[in-house]
Amino acid sequence: MKYLRRLIWATLGIALFVSLSSLLPFLAQSNSNSRFQILAEADRLYLAGDQAGAEELYRQVKPPFPNEQSIAVLESFSDPAQLSPSGQANWNVAQAAKKKERLAPLNQLVEQEPAFIPGQIAYAEALDDADDEDEAIAALEQASARFPDSLELTEALVTALEDDGKRLEASIAARQFAIVNPDHPRAAEFQARADENLGRYRRRITERNVLQGVLGGVVGIITGDGGERAIGAAAMLLQGESALGSQVAAGYRQQLTPVTDPEIVAYVTEIGNSIAELMGRSDFEYEFNVVQDDSFNAFALPGGKVFVHTGLLLSTNSEAEFAGVMAHEVAHAVLSHGFQKMTRANLLSNLSAVIPLGDLVATLIHLDYSRQQERQADMVGTRVLATAGYAADGTRNSFLAMKTQERGTQIDFLSSHPLTDDRIDYLEKFIVYNGYNRYAFEGVERHARIQERLKQIL
Repeated sequence: MKYLRRLIWATLGIALFVSLSSLLPFLAQSNSNSRFQILAEADRLYLAGDQAGAEELYRQVKPPFPNEQSIAVLESFSDPAQLSPSGQANWNVAQAAKKKERLAPLNQLVEQEPAFIPGQIAYAEALDDADDEDEAIAALEQASARFPDSLELTEALVTALEDDGKRLEASIAARQFAIVNPDHPRAAEFQARADENLGRYRRRITERNVLQGVLGGVVGIITGDGGERAIGAAAMLLQGESALGSQVAAGYRQQLTPVTDPEIVAYVTEIGNSIAELMGRSDFEYEFNVVQDDSFNAFALPGGKVFVHTGLLLSTNSEAEFAGVMAHEVAHAVLSHGFQKMTRANLLSNLSAVIPLGDLVATLIHLDYSRQQERQADMVGTRVLATAGYAADGTRNSFLAMKTQERGTQIDFLSSHPLTDDRIDYLEKFIVYNGYNRYAFEGVERHARIQERLKQIL
């Protein structure tokens, strides 16, 4: 009898488990539908001007960031009186020491008190005095990434890059400050400084590439190894970012199947332009293309030529998420990351080799940005996303969507990028520190309509 009762309970348990298992997809779908309806209603209230009512609904389905209350956000300071006793001791020793003896106490100081901006700048100066210019710049870059609103750090970094002849990097640093801090009294000054450094950089590579292109063509003609193509590649680089991007984009369109549906193209273009208008690069002619590809991917060519894969449109959960990826990609173009990558590769330096234009296209498409560049694009993109009126965590949430696509391996969009969890973490801190509004427009309804239309076309 005892064994019979056990058998009956086991059978009932199995039946209950099977029943619950069959209900799980339904429950998940029901929960998803409920969340969608709440977000849709919140979006309607937000667009109608009832931001308080919208925020109440957004908060129902958008919980605080994990550990949001414990996020340690360091606020920069410049007054030595705010230093800890040990920090003050190291600062005093460094102030009194000779140049060659300052490095050790300053190194200890920046480890103890990273938010003390004069200490960061003095540490970089000490590295420079020790003839370690690269480490000095790296220290300033790291500190600027952590405190992007610090005028003193940005000014020190831009000056150090200029003194080291790194005009493009100086332009990027100055432009990032102007975009992330548009209301700062000196934002326009840094924007102008960015343009000046970019102009000097272009003149320098023009002089260099003209000589290399001509010599490469001569070598190609002598060897019969495609001199015209080498000269063509040189000419492309000399045209500038926008014209270069246009030519490469034209070549790429021939390789993939474009999506030409007017409603889908208009949707992507509208969002892209709304983001680009806030980036401060009026010298670009932005173009936004949609191509048939299942991968969660998008990329920007020099000059603001952006390509969006259909897989990205279908995998993002809202307009804010999609706009977050667009903001990231446009930021790459605005900050000249693609142009920087090309020229750093020194594509025309090997005079004995010919560079087919197809290889140049491939180089641009598979840009291997550094982690520093990715962080810059993440932060600038998030800042502009918030300014455009979208939920400020759109870029951050797009990384959550990406995680569902990774399946143990890095997908194309994340190749050689920072770890996704790291990006989510520092963007959460960036949003909290700057007080950006997470409870703004999500745009779930129109995005869902575009997804349904896209599914019908594909």
